[in-house]
Amino acid sequence: MPPAFGCGTIGKTVAGFGSHSLMKTKLAITDLTRMQRGSVCIAGYDKDGICFRPILPPPGIKETSLFVDGQPIIFPFAVVEYDLTYPRPQPPHTEDHDYDATSIRFFRRVRAENRERLLSLSLFESIESIFEQAIHDDWGYYVMDGVGPRSIGTVLPQDIAEVKYEKDTSGKWDYRLRFVDGVGRNYRLKITDLTWHYYCDSLRDEQNQPTEIALSLTQMLQTRKVYLRIGLSRGWAEYPERCYLQVNAIHTFPDYLSGMTFADFRSVG
Repeated sequence: MPPAFGCGTIGKTVAGFGSHSLMKTKLAITDLTRMQRGSVCIAGYDKDGICFRPILPPPGIKETSLFVDGQPIIFPFAVVEYDLTYPRPQPPHTEDHDYDATSIRFFRRVRAENRERLLSLSLFESIESIFEQAIHDDWGYYVMDGVGPRSIGTVLPQDIAEVKYEKDTSGKWDYRLRFVDGVGRNYRLKITDLTWHYYCDSLRDEQNQPTEIALSLTQMLQTRKVYLRIGLSRGWAEYPERCYLQVNAIHTFPDYLSGMTFADFRSVG
């Protein structure tokens, strides 16, 4: 069976980048993460199975830059070309690379039959094995900043326990997932998947309340094969030494989006 997107190496990152070209690089996008103030975080894999996170100086990558002429060009399972200019690894965020913001070019979508193989490039049995350091759970789930070989990977959960979709104490919509990883450890993590946010909000109306939507989504995930992309936040003012775990992307087979992208739900909610 040929490798997805021409990839044959499992779970590599840009640490020890060596002589890999810093010129035009096609990435198969796996993650599109919602950040604050209209910004997003992007991650994907090149043809050699190396993970890259293209980054820009503050204010970062704006969601509006995902579109050209009103059409999305950057979304999960898109193959997009970047001119990567300089690596900026800051463990555990070893995948960060500057890029030329004018260089982006959409090529195609990863074929449906290759998508699971793409996700399998970064598949780990447990969440702890992704980050190769202890996961603390005294106040949320986090690892320590400054160490570790990678900041993102994939797991196949043993069990999906519950989707949460409700407002937090500040009145903002909050999206969380309770699940069990491949070695039986329980987690309750914040979902930062941009597509998931828009999809959840598109379902909300007078007939469908958040609690009902959450139950329906729980049942949907429980009946499909689910790949979770688990990533790390950056340190923040109160806890600069902590990188909190989050669900960067949810991919299901069959596809819960039926081939659509975040842009198909963007105007709703």
